[in-house]
Amino acid sequence: MTTKASSSSSTTIETKLPMATILHMLTIKLSSTNYLYWQNQLLPLLANQELLGHVDGSIPPPPKSIIVASVEQPNPDFTAWSISDQQAILILNSSLTEEAVAEILGLTTARQIWTALEAAYSNTSLERMHLLRDNLRRLTKGSSSVADYGRRFKAICDQLSAIGHPVKDTDKTHWFLCGLGSTFESWSTAIRTTRDPLPFRDLLTKAESQEQFLLAINPPTNPPVAFLAQNNQNRSIGSSQNRNQKRGSSSGSYTRGATFYALFLSLQKTTPLY
Repeated sequence: MTTKASSSSSTTIETKLPMATILHMLTIKLSSTNYLYWQNQLLPLLANQELLGHVDGSIPPPPKSIIVASVEQPNPDFTAWSISDQQAILILNSSLTEEAVAEILGLTTARQIWTALEAAYSNTSLERMHLLRDNLRRLTKGSSSVADYGRRFKAICDQLSAIGHPVKDTDKTHWFLCGLGSTFESWSTAIRTTRDPLPFRDLLTKAESQEQFLLAINPPTNPPVAFLAQNNQNRSIGSSQNRNQKRGSSSGSYTRGATFYALFLSLQKTTPLY
């Protein structure tokens, strides 16, 4: 039995990642716009380190002291809990921006920090929900690509999901198609007539494919930049040559006039008067 327990304990320890590796994996720093992504990054890491209970409250702190033989002594369980809680705090603090750090000043446990961040960034108020839904309805593709428009659209949908108000597939499809604009009007109409709404990922893929099709049959009409530059250079050279030709013509006319006038004067002097 002892051998099995020892083997099980050894296996558990080996599955944990080194703290340096965990800190290196924290690529998403919590801000006001990425709470859902940050949470999805943290939960697996905390679970891997057996620290999830320190943030969700399922592992509360034991008493700081215990009574042994009528004598109060430090509780070794609290000491072990405190060490693990500090590890959880280290992971949390390493994943925060300065903006987020301001929300947790003075807090001493991982559970306190987690709940404070949840309250600050996972806003479940109706005002927040209405603001995000309005932003989603007003979002348009404009001059951006379908891929960029899709990323912005999905980011707002993710924020709504994070605060407990996920967007229905029918609403998501309708608002996304409306934001594509008149260029996609015929294609959007065909998509709306389908009986079952497409998953957003499939809808975005089809929209990107339609964008490529439209570019293929209606290529951009603007000439390349190099051609424009060469054209402007040729016009500049031509204008310069024309000006030089005009100056040369004017100079030649003046010279010929002066020559004829000098000849006229010489004839006047040599011709006898009657």
